[in-house]
Amino acid sequence: MSTVARHFKIERPFGPYIVHTTISDENKLPVCDSIQFKRLTDTYTKEVFRETLSEYIATEKPKFPLRTITKEKVREVFYDLINFDTSKICTPEDQNQNHVFEKYDDYKYPYSKYGLGLIEASSQFNDISNAFHQDLRLDCGTYKIKSPKETWEKGTPKEIWSTLGGLWRGVNSKADLSPESYIEVIRLGTYIATQFKPVVAKTIYDMTNARYVLDTSCGWGDRLAGFYASKAFFYVGCDPNPNTFKRYKEQCIYYEKLNGCNDPQIYEHEHYFNILGNKHVTIFKMGSEDLNEIQLGLKHIKDPLCTGKFDVAFTSPPYFSTEKYNAGYDEEENQSWSKYDTYEKWRDNFYLKTAEIVDKYATYNFVNIMDPMVKGKRYRSGDELVDRFKDKFLGQIGMKIRQRPKSDKLFESEEEKKKFESSTFIENVWCFGPKDKLDFFKNSRVATLDQFFE
Repeated sequence: MSTVARHFKIERPFGPYIVHTTISDENKLPVCDSIQFKRLTDTYTKEVFRETLSEYIATEKPKFPLRTITKEKVREVFYDLINFDTSKICTPEDQNQNHVFEKYDDYKYPYSKYGLGLIEASSQFNDISNAFHQDLRLDCGTYKIKSPKETWEKGTPKEIWSTLGGLWRGVNSKADLSPESYIEVIRLGTYIATQFKPVVAKTIYDMTNARYVLDTSCGWGDRLAGFYASKAFFYVGCDPNPNTFKRYKEQCIYYEKLNGCNDPQIYEHEHYFNILGNKHVTIFKMGSEDLNEIQLGLKHIKDPLCTGKFDVAFTSPPYFSTEKYNAGYDEEENQSWSKYDTYEKWRDNFYLKTAEIVDKYATYNFVNIMDPMVKGKRYRSGDELVDRFKDKFLGQIGMKIRQRPKSDKLFESEEEKKKFESSTFIENVWCFGPKDKLDFFKNSRVATLDQFFE
C-alpha cells in the first residue's frame, strides 16, 4: 500500500485541531503503526482522537476497509480443508460429557431429548468463501441496525463514532490503525451478517455419504465452498440475490482450477448457470419456494450412484425479519424479507413451502435455524418445522457456537459459574430422513472397553 505523510483536519465550533497520521494514497484511509497510535492517543486523548477520526470518515468518505485475503491464502486453506478429517470435530451424543445449552430452554424437541451429537468447528477455513463475498456480507444490515459498510459510507459522525470505541478498549489486537484493526473493532460496534463455516458443510456431506447435494439458500457461498472441498460430486443451489449469484460463478471457476480443471464447461443463462468440470454445479437465481421438477429432477442423470434424489439437502435459510439481504440493490423485491411482511406469510409461503419441496427431492434434509425474536416476540420456527415433518424427524445436531462471557455478578455461586464455562452452546440443525437412518457419527465414535470385549 503506497502512503503519503499527510494529516486530517476537522474545523470545529470551538476552533480547529489537527491529528497527524498517515493517509493511504489510494483510499484516503487514516493508518498508523502501534507506536504512532499510542503517541497520538497520549497527545490528543482518545476522546479527541476518536471524535476527529469519526468526523473525518463521515466527511472525506475513505474507502471502506476490507480484510486482505490473497488467492494464495485461499489456495492454502482450500487444500487444508480437502485434507481435513471432519470426524475429528464430531462428538456423538452418547459420548458427550458437557452440558448443552440451546438458545431457548423450552423447545418442544430439545437437544436434551433429541440430540444426535455435536459439531465443534472453528473458523479456520472461512477465507475460502469470505474472499469472494466479504464486501457483500458487510453490506448486509438488519431491520434495526445498519450494516458496517452502510454506516461507514452513509453514517453520521455519531454513528461512525459508536463503531470505533474498540480501537482503544483492548479489542484492537494490533494496537494500531490499520484496515485489519478497523474491521476487527467494527465487528463489535455494528451488526455483521454471520458467515457459515464451510467445514460444517463438508462435515454434513461426509456424515451422510453425500454425492448429490442441494442447497436452497446459497447465502455467502459457504456451503458451496464446503462442497468443493468434499467428496460430493453434484451440487444444485439457489438464491435470488443477483450480486452473490455472480460471485458463485467466480467461486466455482476458481475452485475447479484448484481441483485441477483449468477449463470447465460453463453454460450461462439469464436465471441460472451450469459449470461442468471435475464437479457439476447448477445454481439458480431464484427463491427456493419456486423450485420444481425442472430444477430438481435427477431421474435423467445416468449415474449408477444416483438414486434419483439428492442424498442430502443442507441449508441455513434467511430468518424472518432479521437480515436484509441485498437491500437497496436491484431485485431486492425477490428476497424473502421483502416478499413476506408477516411471519405467517414467510412461514407458509417460503419456509415450510421450501421444506415441502425438499422433502420430495432429497433423502435427508438438514436445516440450520433458530427461532427468530422480532420486537420482543419469539417465532417458533424450529418446533413448526418438526411438527410438519414429525414422521421423518431424526433428531437434532448441535452446531457449537462461541458464547459471550458473562459478568461474575450474574452467577449465584462458583459452581454455577463453572458449569456455565464448561457448557456447550449450540445452534440447532434439525435433521429429517428415513427412520432406518445412518449413524451420522460412526466415524467419530470412540470404542469403549465394554464394546471391545463384546
